[in-house]
Amino acid sequence: MREIGKGIDETKSQVKKLVGVPLVVKINSGRGKSSVVRGTIAGVFPAVFTMKLDSGEIRTFSYSDVHTRGVLFLKGDSATD
Repeated sequence: MREIGKGIDETKSQVKKLVGVPLVVKINSGRGKSSVVRGTIAGVFPAVFTMKLDSGEIRTFSYSDVHTRGVLFLKGDSATD
């Protein structure tokens, strides 16, 4: 569920601040499934942003994924499955 009072524009600006920063990201795939990946935000576009994972894979996410907590940016190396 999204945070009350925050708009999608605020989410976009928060993602833009993270470009090039090494991140740990939790991706919720639905039905209780999730995965934790490491990478950096490679590009930001009007409706989506791309991440280059440490494995070399490129993944694309929408800002609404972040806004509705389908994609979570975790702090440091404390991520666990």
